[in-house]
Amino acid sequence: MPSGRGPRRYPSPTAEPLVTDDDGPERLNRRAVRVLPVSSAGRVLLLQCVKPDAPDAPFWVTIGGGIEHDESVEQAGVRELWEETGLRAEAAELRGPIGAETVEFTWPPFVIEQAQSYYVIDIPDSDERTAEDTPISFAHLEEVEVATTLGYRWWSLDDLRTTTEHVLSNQRVMIEKALAIPQHGHRS
Repeated sequence: MPSGRGPRRYPSPTAEPLVTDDDGPERLNRRAVRVLPVSSAGRVLLLQCVKPDAPDAPFWVTIGGGIEHDESVEQAGVRELWEETGLRAEAAELRGPIGAETVEFTWPPFVIEQAQSYYVIDIPDSDERTAEDTPISFAHLEEVEVATTLGYRWWSLDDLRTTTEHVLSNQRVMIEKALAIPQHGHRS
């Protein structure tokens, strides 16, 4: 399980500099994992975030982040799931990868080239509550994540297809793929 870690230089101490241009932003190259928690009702949990330099432009994104040098992809996935939602899981519970891609984006003061893999994790109902009533916690976020994470929501496929809210387009493809995968026989 995740251990208590002190503050770290965002986005990750294991990100490798690509090119440093004295006139431009620092460029970083990192590996990352994205985790798509899926409820027994067939909804996916997403986070609503903003970039530090664009607080008026919220977007929806999957859970995830950089892989530390001492972690497997799956270990990083369950750590990120815990840090960003408070949900606990074991690496063996992740299904996938269901896809992978390399993206480039800005996260001031960085330009980040990120190779990322996507995994699904089933969030089952319990005797006490449905998966979507499971408490979500932001208590383990890093300082910059606290400042840029606005909330969370469970999304159905219909919600995603009809929303006018911004859901990252590259992630929308993976979300649709995740929601099409049967979960313990609940979906087909």
